[in-house]
Amino acid sequence: MTSKTEAFRHPGAAAHPRVLATVVREPRELRVEIPSGCNAGTVLRDLMMHHGFCGATGRICSGSARALQYHVVIKAAQGERPYIYGTPNMENDEVALLHGAVTIGKDRAGSVALHCHGAFVGGDGRLHGGHVILDRLEVGREPLVLRLCAFAHGGFTQYVDEETRYTLFGPTVEDAA
Repeated sequence: MTSKTEAFRHPGAAAHPRVLATVVREPRELRVEIPSGCNAGTVLRDLMMHHGFCGATGRICSGSARALQYHVVIKAAQGERPYIYGTPNMENDEVALLHGAVTIGKDRAGSVALHCHGAFVGGDGRLHGGHVILDRLEVGREPLVLRLCAFAHGGFTQYVDEETRYTLFGPTVEDAA
């Protein structure tokens, strides 16, 4: 199956440089296992707060969900952005999680913010994926296993990107030691 690509232009002026970076000292590599029945977002927020982490990045390695909400990108019918996240899709059957890219940072008010794009096999046996709402993911029969690189200083903070007009994560400079 091939898809047709279509050119589009973001509403704002092109942002350069597009790749932003900062150095983070002493990140911690973590293996996180979230038990059956737990809410993934709650557990990850508690982990960040309890251990004093400012943020993390990592991946979902395995597990299942008995409830999951996700969004896929659709062409916008109106507004200045050419594409938007569509209405939420709900999975209320047991689904097998295949992969997920996770970013944990701070929102503009300083609270923990979660972001995940993931893929899973739905109750219909088909492959699904998109923007997974971790606060709406209830772990299924198989524990949810994540590998995270967590930061005690620095990390990611949300900002509104002038080019795309989306809220994105950008690197945060470490606090003075």
